[in-house]
Amino acid sequence: MKLYYNMKAPGNYISKYFGIEVRNGEYVLGLSNSNASNTLSFLDDPKFLDSVQDNESIIALIVTQNLAEKVERDIELFIMDDPRFDYYTMHNDLARAGYQKNPSIIHESATIQPTAYVSEYNVKIEENVEIQPNVTILTDVEIGSNSIIRSGAVIGAEGFEYKRTLKGILPVFHDGKVIIGEEVDIGANCAVSKGFSYRNTMIGNQTKLDNLVHVAHGVQIGERCLLPASCMIAGNTSIGDDVWIGPNASVSSWLTIESNAFITMGSVVTKNVEEGSHITGNFAIPHSTFLNILKKNINEIEGK
Repeated sequence: MKLYYNMKAPGNYISKYFGIEVRNGEYVLGLSNSNASNTLSFLDDPKFLDSVQDNESIIALIVTQNLAEKVERDIELFIMDDPRFDYYTMHNDLARAGYQKNPSIIHESATIQPTAYVSEYNVKIEENVEIQPNVTILTDVEIGSNSIIRSGAVIGAEGFEYKRTLKGILPVFHDGKVIIGEEVDIGANCAVSKGFSYRNTMIGNQTKLDNLVHVAHGVQIGERCLLPASCMIAGNTSIGDDVWIGPNASVSSWLTIESNAFITMGSVVTKNVEEGSHITGNFAIPHSTFLNILKKNINEIEGK
């Protein structure tokens, strides 16, 4: 079970936010499938009602009046017009309040070109790292030894996480890191977004990214993976070791791509991929199945 959030919310903060006395001394912010004890979640969509009711980790809920009347468990209810807005506003407040700035640490053997930008805080660069021209290294980035960040890449960008609320579109603050292993090669003009405190973005040892690859927030890539040009990995997907993801392939969010998988160029991946599988197509299916379907269609067109 995925733990979506793991941010502590002190009871005094909750009391002040809602303007009422609360039962608990400390909560943990979490979504409907959180497995953290003392979870405070939110509910504004009836399709998540059952999962909230079945999850005993949830002890408090920000909820609309209509849905509050359908909650049968004895949990603390904070009835609000826009639970999604209140939940993510609290996330942003707590994340920013707990955010710390520490001076960046750069090993003396690292090579950083004059036109590159490296944040003055919360960056750690190990020995023999090469930072090429016009690279941008933002806060909360760690780069392992003997890695190369090629020209124009942006590492540590804010992830794309916005919530539609009754009060407008609310950006969600990212308080996590990008952690890059040893002997990693990040190609020119790649973009790697940082994660949240509960799930950092990670790229494993000896993994190589070609030019123009996008790695979204919370993506975790194993060792020795090869990602050719212009492939896109959406948020919070997990990729095993020795995986090939072909040029222009798109991998959807919250998927698991197991080790030694091979994803053909241009594929659109919307389901988990088992170890050693070879998949192809839009939407991607096993490569052999794709070829059989293609052959059958060609034969039908040609009248064979």
